[in-house]
Amino acid sequence: MPVGPEPGGPPAPRLPTWHYLVLSLWCGLLAGPLEVAAILVRKRALDLNQFYWMSRHFVWLIPLTNLLIFATLAPAFWLLSASGPRGRWFAARSLCTLTLLPALWTLLTRLYSPAVVLLAMGIAAWLMPSLGRHGDAFRRCVTRSLPVLALVPAILFAWVRVGDALRERGEAARPLPASGAPNLLVVVLDTVAAGHLSLYGYDRPTSPTLDGLARRGVRFDRAQAPSSWTLPSHASLFTGRWPHELSAGWLTPLDSGARTLAEHLGSRGYATAGFVANTFYCGSDSGLARGFATYRDYIFPGLGAFKLAALVDRPVEGLRALHHFLRARTSFATLAGLIRPFDAGFRKPASAINRELRDWLSGRPQKERPFFAFLNYYDVHYPYLLPEGGVHRFAARPRTDREMDLIEKWKAVAEAGLPEQERLFARNSYDDCISNLDEHLGKLLDDLEREGVLESTWLVITSDHGESFGEQAGIFLHGTSLYQPQVHVPLVVVPPRNGPKPARPVVTESVSLRDVPATVLDVLGLGADAPFPGQSLAGLWSDASGAAPDPPPRPSPALSEVVPTNPGEPDPARMVRDRRAWASLAEGDLIYIQVRGRDGLREELFDLREDPLQRRDLSRDPAHRPLLDGMRGRLERATAGPLTPGRFRL
Repeated sequence: MPVGPEPGGPPAPRLPTWHYLVLSLWCGLLAGPLEVAAILVRKRALDLNQFYWMSRHFVWLIPLTNLLIFATLAPAFWLLSASGPRGRWFAARSLCTLTLLPALWTLLTRLYSPAVVLLAMGIAAWLMPSLGRHGDAFRRCVTRSLPVLALVPAILFAWVRVGDALRERGEAARPLPASGAPNLLVVVLDTVAAGHLSLYGYDRPTSPTLDGLARRGVRFDRAQAPSSWTLPSHASLFTGRWPHELSAGWLTPLDSGARTLAEHLGSRGYATAGFVANTFYCGSDSGLARGFATYRDYIFPGLGAFKLAALVDRPVEGLRALHHFLRARTSFATLAGLIRPFDAGFRKPASAINRELRDWLSGRPQKERPFFAFLNYYDVHYPYLLPEGGVHRFAARPRTDREMDLIEKWKAVAEAGLPEQERLFARNSYDDCISNLDEHLGKLLDDLEREGVLESTWLVITSDHGESFGEQAGIFLHGTSLYQPQVHVPLVVVPPRNGPKPARPVVTESVSLRDVPATVLDVLGLGADAPFPGQSLAGLWSDASGAAPDPPPRPSPALSEVVPTNPGEPDPARMVRDRRAWASLAEGDLIYIQVRGRDGLREELFDLREDPLQRRDLSRDPAHRPLLDGMRGRLERATAGPLTPGRFRL
């Protein structure tokens, strides 16, 4: 390798400078697989966090991006090598440093980026003299391995695409269900609290679409989410199991231990497709994709795909930090234009989800095969930003840096000490996002109505959890408690246009989303061999003859669970040490909450009919002691013993 003369050693042979063009391409082809291998090693052996939080296409997009970067820089290295021995010396070490840097950045995530750059430079300085002494062998290695490395991105791309094709082919080969089998569309409005919907008496018209759907179907007034954050709630919705029975945690995906609704319906001949916008906890690496023949998560408008590679991501994040530093101290903010193209696709809007579903429905080769489609919308999740063209119905457009921070950085700034005006601005922005999402849901359903899809489709619309805005002192966001703002969610079930009409359009009993799998299999006519625990909720709106049951069957208690923690905590030991297990049981008008941690047991009891805002804790009232003891016992029977932090995955 032409490294230039080493101090105190014989001069390296001078080679044609065009060799640096070939060497640059070779280094680019090598850097990508090294970075992908480093990601796999870190996730499998070094990292508590088992999520990749990137598109499954990273295995070929990262090598391709690195190749493009090195190909772009190749003329610069060629010019350096042509400038003389010092230029060749610098070009060789720079190429070596850049080749090693992505893998080192990926493995050494707890070191500051400049420190990793210095480490890569040190390794390059140590490695280059040895390569210079074995220049002929190294050149042969480059020449022989170049064609193989050039095939790596294509092979990895084909590996991903072949997997997709095999799943779709396997689905097409399954026997069709009985003629007339209805479709199923499950819609999850991520982070939408029932208490912020006009459907449930909110004083703002935030949900006209849901209001109209409820008039055609069944509205559940007290649906409880199994957890107050995304993954365990979705996992319970798909498996019919409680969160403590599953592997789904802040740092661990849903494993294959429990059968999913998509797996079961797929085995019964249904076409299965999922379209998700929450790429953090609903992406392919979350475990929720299991059983879906088609699963769409990440999109890459703008330059977003290139940000998967560390050589793009780290500089962009450095520019972002510099932008925030300058914005806080000066009026200079032009760096935003450089950063924005790389952020494209971070927020997958409802319009993209709608388009993906419509395209899939229109492109299906077997239109006669009934389908199960799952939609996850993310438009209401913080930051509470309306998409381009969204209407500010309840909040003014942010005008100051502080107002923008309240929206963009709400997770960081939300705390009990916020002025009421700022909390109100955040709530108004949240309501704007709900209203905007409701409008897009209406547009999708209008399209499906025109195409005749809803004539034979059961529609289930719900949310995975709600959102707190300080209704209980010091409680904000979600995944931080089990009070009603976080676990009371919408649930609307709408039968097909040509299906049975509900005899009881409003269900007032407390129910759990955990019972949705048993319910949908019941209404689809597949309940006889249902593998899911829980009970069908269909009996709450009709009996076998279609007449209203009198009295309706009593639903099982609605259990909710969470271990509040912070997966971004820089000290994993503290994240484990400070965990507390929350559990709640909703039964009739009563909500029982217990919190177990290092400081012992705390209990609360509320009557939602008399105290819907949960301001009056009845647990210390001697008159309610029998109720408290009874609900504690039923909760522990439902969970096979006291829930403790150790019974949950991180």
